[in-house]
Amino acid sequence: MTPTSEQRPQKATPLVLHVIPTATARGAQREARALASALDVPGVRHHRLMSLFAGPDQVPVDLALAHPGGDRPAQGFDPRLVVRLGVALRRSRPTVVVAHGGDPLKYLVPALTGARTPLAYYATGTFEHARSPARVALWRTLLRRASVVAAEGDEVLEQCRRLFRVPESRSLLAPNGRDPAEFHPAERPAGAVGGEETAPVLAFVGALTTGKRPDRFVEVVAALRRRGLDLRAFMCGDGPLAASMAGSAMAAGVDMLGSRDDVAEVLRGADAFVFPSLPTGEGMPGVLIEAGMSGLPVVATAVPGVRTIVEDGVGGFVVDVTDLDAMVDATARLVSSSTLRAVMGDAGRARCVERFSLEAVAACWLSFLEPLVERGLSLRRGRSGPSSRRGPGA
Repeated sequence: MTPTSEQRPQKATPLVLHVIPTATARGAQREARALASALDVPGVRHHRLMSLFAGPDQVPVDLALAHPGGDRPAQGFDPRLVVRLGVALRRSRPTVVVAHGGDPLKYLVPALTGARTPLAYYATGTFEHARSPARVALWRTLLRRASVVAAEGDEVLEQCRRLFRVPESRSLLAPNGRDPAEFHPAERPAGAVGGEETAPVLAFVGALTTGKRPDRFVEVVAALRRRGLDLRAFMCGDGPLAASMAGSAMAAGVDMLGSRDDVAEVLRGADAFVFPSLPTGEGMPGVLIEAGMSGLPVVATAVPGVRTIVEDGVGGFVVDVTDLDAMVDATARLVSSSTLRAVMGDAGRARCVERFSLEAVAACWLSFLEPLVERGLSLRRGRSGPSSRRGPGA
């Protein structure tokens, strides 16, 4: 008797589990959510998002371990989380696991001890710790467990290969990406009401940390006001500097919006974007892609990944990290000319849509994840064969 479709055993759909540190609405976490959703194909492959630490539920996740982590979960190492993560992995039985950033990686590697599950590591920034021989050796060990190391920027990829000795056969470039249908320009310029121009709006979006330098943004706005320029300004984000900056932000006329989960809408309320970050930890700033797709000209410091996104003098201005005067001058040019803002904003959007659309990035991810899925399925069946051929980094 031939079994009916109801009687036949159903083939399990492969699960790719993407792991992020928290569900806060920061660039890397929002990118991971968008990517998992774009790659998910019901009945073909499941892509699910897991967060490790407790925090604001600003990014939708499919599984939250909610481990206590406070405001700085990346600091230190908590063995209890390894145990909880190991239990969650055994229950969900992923075919492939993806660590989005170094914090998930340092917990996933020990949690996967004894398992043969393929692990992909998405390196989202340059190494920001003191380069002691012991620390570098530790990260080299962690990266050896990864079947694939995907770097979001050229500088990150070069560092993975040079500093951490990841061979080219296991490393590749996987650019940051965003959905241009979500991040798009406003129907009218933010500074135009009833056909009349009002004061242009400057935006800062990012964590309020020393590395992102929100205080430099406040300095820029204050300097522009001293020049007599009419403008409005806001900062969107939260972090350890929020309380200490409140006074200086108020004095400079900068509105502090706090953390928001509607970043795309926030950006549509601006006319230009200022990115004053320091180099450490940057790889390919996703917020610049978001600003570019939103039609905002940008003024950005020359940190890793910026010149890949922003063509200096075309979609905005790239200035030296230490040159406050250059940042003020470039921002003043944008504040003073609605025509320049429009031309640069259009150019920036065209570049970002062409190079960093979520569709293009998803295709890149599939190119190295699909071989890992095949390998994971073969390992689960306990045999090797044509379907277990390793792709890049396997």
